[in-house]
This record gives sequence, C-alpha cells and structure tokens, in this order.
Amino acid sequence: MPPNTRRILLSSKRRADMTTYWTIEDLAKKLQVTTRTIRNYLKSGELSGTKVGGQWRFTQDDIRHLTGFADPLTVFSEHSTDPDEFQEAMLAFNIPLSAEEGEPEKLRDRLLEQYNEVYSGPKRTFHYEVLTSGHVRVVLGGPHQYVLNFGSWIERNVYKASEKKNRSESEE
Repeated sequence: MPPNTRRILLSSKRRADMTTYWTIEDLAKKLQVTTRTIRNYLKSGELSGTKVGGQWRFTQDDIRHLTGFADPLTVFSEHSTDPDEFQEAMLAFNIPLSAEEGEPEKLRDRLLEQYNEVYSGPKRTFHYEVLTSGHVRVVLGGPHQYVLNFGSWIERNVYKASEKKNRSESEE
C-alpha cells in the first residue's frame, strides 16, 4: 500500500452507466498526494485505470487495488466457503456523527478501543470507513455472538447516547 494513504470513500461525478470515475486530480486530492505521485503509481503498475478522451479515469476497484482496502462485503463473500476464514454473521452500521463525537477519528478511536479491549479475537473483523464528514460505516463480521454483542454495544453507546444528547439539546 502506498505510504500516507488511508481508508476513504470517494465521491465524484457519475457517468450514465452509474459507474463512478475519478480523474488524476480528483484522486490526488482525496489521497492527499500530488498528481505526479498518481502518475508514478500508473507508470509503476501500482494503479490501473482507463483512458477516456485522452484523460485517465479510475474506478473504486482501481483505487481499492492501489490502497489495499477491499470492500468488507466482498471479503465476506470471498471467504464464506473457507473454513479458516468463515464468518457466521455480518452487521453493517451507517452511523451519524454526533456533535460530541465531532471528527470521525474520535469515534473510530472509541470503537477501536472497545474492540481491542473486549471484542478482538480470531475470525473477527472490524471495518471502519468514513462516508461523509457527518457519517461513518462500521462493518462487523465473525461469530454471531461477537457480531450481536459488539453490535449491541454500538447501539447502546453510540446510537442511544447520540439520541439522548440530541433530545436534550432540542428541549433547551
């Protein structure tokens, strides 16, 4: 994986076939690198894309290949028949960030701390993805007890806490 890359969900222009494409400039901005770096990735073969009208265009799959991040749902289905990687259950949350959580990194750190202290273990996965400045996605996979217990913890400590805070702010 290239240095200084991080898990991101890119948003950009959509074409008529509903496939999202990014230009070199879009990709450089989102990955926080220069356009020269993107061109070097192309030249070295680390990044692949398609030329449209003489300009490079990149799909989400091209970007995931570069950054080394696979879609959690793809990972889940790819390993569903491998006994060593089998995941009994999967649960995904699209979580709105509360004013208290603020930055997505604060919520990520809080969830990772809980995962590392209580829920980490064999055959358990935890994926965290920033969707927008106000929403993140968490995907849990593994034994059903892990998924249900950690999912319940997220509901109690993230959703309910956010709802209480929003209710008390609206009553003031």
